[in-house]
Amino acid sequence: MTQMQPHTLVHIGAGDGSNNAKNTAWQKQILIEPLPTAAEALRTATKTEPNTEVWELAISCHGNNQPAPFTEYNLAGYSGLQADNNLSELYPGIKVMQQHTVTTLTPAALLNKLQLVAQEHNKLIIHANGETAAIAHALAAQGQLTQFAELEINLASELYHQEITAAELSTLLEHEFDLVKSTQNDPEVTVQHWQKNQHKITSNLLQQELTQLQTKLEQSNTQLAEQQQHTKQLQTKLEQSNAQLAERQQHTKQLQTKLEQSNTQLAEQQQHTKQLQTKLEQSNTQLTEQQQHTKQLQTKLEKSNTQLAEQQQHTKQLQTKLEQSNTQLTEQQQHTKQLQTKLEQSNTQLAEQQQQTKQLQSKLEQSNTQLAEQQQHTKQLQSKLEQSNTQLAEQQQQTKQLQSKLEQSNIQLAGSEEELTKYKSYFQNRKKQHEAAEQQVVELTQQLNSANEQINQLTTQLQQQQQAGSKLSELEQKMEQLFASQAEQLRQNTNALGQHVTKMHASSNRQWQAALAVQHSLSFGEQPLQFSDTSISPELAQHLITLVQNNNYDLIIEFGSGHSTSLLARALLSQHKRWQGNGQLALKNNEPQTQLVPSEHDLPKRVISFEHNKNYHQQTQQSLQQQGLSEVVELVHAPLVNCTFSPEQLFYDCEPKLQQLAALFEGEEKRILVLVDGPSAEPTAHSRTPALPALLNHFARHRLDVVLDDHHRDSEQQSAEQWRTQLAERSLSFKEHIWAGDKSALLLSINP
Repeated sequence: MTQMQPHTLVHIGAGDGSNNAKNTAWQKQILIEPLPTAAEALRTATKTEPNTEVWELAISCHGNNQPAPFTEYNLAGYSGLQADNNLSELYPGIKVMQQHTVTTLTPAALLNKLQLVAQEHNKLIIHANGETAAIAHALAAQGQLTQFAELEINLASELYHQEITAAELSTLLEHEFDLVKSTQNDPEVTVQHWQKNQHKITSNLLQQELTQLQTKLEQSNTQLAEQQQHTKQLQTKLEQSNAQLAERQQHTKQLQTKLEQSNTQLAEQQQHTKQLQTKLEQSNTQLTEQQQHTKQLQTKLEKSNTQLAEQQQHTKQLQTKLEQSNTQLTEQQQHTKQLQTKLEQSNTQLAEQQQQTKQLQSKLEQSNTQLAEQQQHTKQLQSKLEQSNTQLAEQQQQTKQLQSKLEQSNIQLAGSEEELTKYKSYFQNRKKQHEAAEQQVVELTQQLNSANEQINQLTTQLQQQQQAGSKLSELEQKMEQLFASQAEQLRQNTNALGQHVTKMHASSNRQWQAALAVQHSLSFGEQPLQFSDTSISPELAQHLITLVQNNNYDLIIEFGSGHSTSLLARALLSQHKRWQGNGQLALKNNEPQTQLVPSEHDLPKRVISFEHNKNYHQQTQQSLQQQGLSEVVELVHAPLVNCTFSPEQLFYDCEPKLQQLAALFEGEEKRILVLVDGPSAEPTAHSRTPALPALLNHFARHRLDVVLDDHHRDSEQQSAEQWRTQLAERSLSFKEHIWAGDKSALLLSINP
């Protein structure tokens, strides 16, 4: 079957075009989008495409081609005509941005306006929130979907109230289309790809014609039965007339006149009967023609079945070809194994070549001819030798760097606290392993020196030789091969040693952290803090502890809770034990009391932590209670909402709490530490940017130390750049410092 060229693409709910792949294969594209901003973006994106039209309207089964209200949300992809939906259950922060009045068309009016040709290859994409299933069902029920060869239907049955279920729609579409693919990139949205099956459509049409013919046949049979019944009635009347005529033969001429009248009536009845018989013959003729037509339809149906069988046979052939391809793949794998065997043989031959090199060296010692003509070549060999020495020096430099890293690891291990004494023997064993690795480096260096000595000897012998010829060229090649082989072996050994030292260093660090955690638990009876890729790094943890211990912070604010919350609380407890002048952290019934002296302050010294994820909020709250830190930390559940100063961004619902804190600090200048470790990069990029504007709206006059975690990522660096601009616009002085590491962090000291 010849593949038809794509003709018309109709896309209902095209959006702003950012998620639509550009396809120039279509002769005509109709992009339908009701949201004004999205439609304008579509026009801008397609203004250079003459075959593309943008229709700013909505398709609805309930609009009756009249203007209808259209709801726009802050998540534009979920905007639609249906206001009553389940979006708020999935996205608590979703918000209605604006109500638009848009033009609507019914599905039938849309098809009437498009004037498509069914024989052309057309495609329909339906992405109308809350209306997708109804639109597809209306077109299918009216038999208008056959004008499209391909369908792409986006179903979000859990987000909107549907009159038609996905199962009912699939049952209706399966009469004329095949489901080619069903994807689910979003847990709530299913994208179905349908392709028109011409065999199904032909079979349905034949079945409809057969049903109509059977109905006509039944009607003809009914009419024939009625005619036969009427004929019997006429025959009955005729018999009655004959009986009456026989009984009244003795009557007078009056009766004979009546008899003649009866005969006349009988003749008319006979004429009518003949007419009925003629009609009956015509009905039989029509019935015969209908039967002949039915046979023709059955013949067409048999041809369709034959074509289907041929298609199935073709499918089997494709499966056979696939099996052959798998066989060829197996043979290719076998060939690969053979190549590996040949490679091993080549390695064996290389060993033999090395043996031959030794033999040539023996022959070289027997040579007595001077090689004055080869002095230039000898200089080239010496140059290569110098390059080899340079490479050796670089390898030695790398070895020194490894030794330096090893010494740094030993220094870190040696700097552990006294309670790690029992583990010294373990680290001494590790040190011996490092020394053994260094010994391997020394041995490799000695091997390289030995190889250099051999090359020097060969060079000296070359200068002492008295015969030149083909053996000299062959010897030079062998020497170059030997030198390259030794250099490659040295490089491989050095790389292996570097990887081994790196693994030993990483393993030592893990063992050190585990040993420190065990010792901490045994010594203090507390669960140690655990660090992972998703939590703050140990380096940042140490910097935060230093900040808290060296500064008498009046308040600590944290965006994004977790292990850092426990860390700040513990650091605050430790700091209060040392800062007895401004206030003290007393104990009551062996529980920490965080309230300061009431005469000096109205706010307790504590950590305020905002968390938007309810599950993480509960986990952190439970962890704080288990560690006895719940009295130090106020953990606030703050879902993500639209920012008042930047409606297009989502951030913690922290405004009420920040207002309360600002009111308590009114008229004073406080020292505040802020850790920005949330929210994550989802659901929007630069999700941490709103943190500083939210703080400056309430604490611009206070001294702020703002720590931004994950500063190594591009999104956090862009957020930091926007912060610098905002501080400059407010004429606020600040200092900044970057803590380097695997996960770097930025410290901004505002109003220092």
